[in-house]
Amino acid sequence: MGNDIAELEKQAGRRAAIRDRLTRDAFRLAAATATPSLASLTNAQVEAYRELLAIDASLREAHARLSERATQLAEAQAAVGAKQGHLSRLRDRARTIAAAAEKGEGEKRAAEVAVLQALSRDAAAAQTVLAQLVANAMAGDGAAPSAWMLPVRGTITQPFGPTTFALEPPRLYQGVAYAHFHDAIDFAARLGQPVVAAAEGRVTFVGHLSDGAMVVIVAHAGGLVSVYAHLDDTFARPPVRIGDSVKANQVIGFVGLTGITTGPHLHFSVLRGGQPIDPLSLLAPR
Repeated sequence: MGNDIAELEKQAGRRAAIRDRLTRDAFRLAAATATPSLASLTNAQVEAYRELLAIDASLREAHARLSERATQLAEAQAAVGAKQGHLSRLRDRARTIAAAAEKGEGEKRAAEVAVLQALSRDAAAAQTVLAQLVANAMAGDGAAPSAWMLPVRGTITQPFGPTTFALEPPRLYQGVAYAHFHDAIDFAARLGQPVVAAAEGRVTFVGHLSDGAMVVIVAHAGGLVSVYAHLDDTFARPPVRIGDSVKANQVIGFVGLTGITTGPHLHFSVLRGGQPIDPLSLLAPR
């Protein structure tokens, strides 16, 4: 019995050696030519070569999955970082107001003003980042889309133009300086409501601003750029990625509460040549 087992082990070893040699031959063959003639190979070499192709395909698929997961992880880390920074600032401001309230009404009001000023600085910083992103997204070739539509069904709670809202940054618009200017339209809508692209274009940014707002930016022909802000990233992240081509009425996100906001809404802006324009000048109501 022991001799039989030893002989079987020898045979298995010889077959393994042959298989290894055939696999090396297949590798050399694959390196020599991208499309070898299978007719010139033995059956064992063909089998080894096909196994090599299958292994290569599996490795490519695994690499693609790993790359996708790495991208998702990077996006999640960026989202967590933005939220943690935003929440930390909010906690600090809440503690400031609470501490001031214990000292009397006057101290409390002064603290509230200071918090509003800090929020305004955050909003201005986010606007600066957004302006740079928009500049990078600007497309120039071709005619601008002729058909535009509302990106979400909802009530306009803040129109485009000058405002008394203290959190809006100052802006020079058409030669006139304004202390506070809203360069977009705000649509109040229910949390999680779909947001669609207002016109066909290419996604150039999906991510968070410095104030924590989730934003999608779409570049259009004719130097137009559309921006969709305060999107949801908790229940449903935007279903588009940088580089995606989108059509008008294609879902690109969902109404959320990210960033500096008092309720679920969409902040929608359109820029031409890097300068804001009233989106209503382009839109046809749905």
